[in-house]
Amino acid sequence: MQKKWTDKNVDLVLLATHIGNFFKKGDFEAIKGEIPNGYQIFAENSPYFRLDGYVSVTIEGKPDDFTIKLELCREGKRSLTPLLLTTMFVGGYFLSKKLRSDEDWMRLEKEFWRHLDNFLLYLSNSPGGSSCSST
Repeated sequence: MQKKWTDKNVDLVLLATHIGNFFKKGDFEAIKGEIPNGYQIFAENSPYFRLDGYVSVTIEGKPDDFTIKLELCREGKRSLTPLLLTTMFVGGYFLSKKLRSDEDWMRLEKEFWRHLDNFLLYLSNSPGGSSCSST
C-alpha cells in the first residue's frame, strides 16, 4: 500500500527514524538507509508478526510532498501444489503458516498506518491544511 501526503512540511529524517523505531518496538530487526530521493527501511524477524518475508518501507519526496510505500517482500515463491498432492498433512502445515502470515501482515499494516497518521499529525508544521491520498 502506498500513501501520499502534501502540505505537511515534515522532517523526513525524523520520520524515517520514527518508522524504524516503530518496527523496533515490535521486536523487528530493522535497518534504515538513504536512497536518492528519500529513505528506505527494512524490517524482519518479529516474534509478534510471523511474516513470510520482510517488510520494506520507502519514503520518497520532499518535506511538503512525500510518499510512503509499505510492502511485504516474499522470500521466494513457494508453490504449495506439489506438497498438497504429496501429503495433506505437510501441505496443511504450509497453508496454515501462509494464512497466519497473511493475517499478521494485515494486522501490521493496519497498526503501521494508524501509528503513522497519528505521528504525522504531531509532526506536521501545518496541522489543518494537509491532505492525504492512498493508492
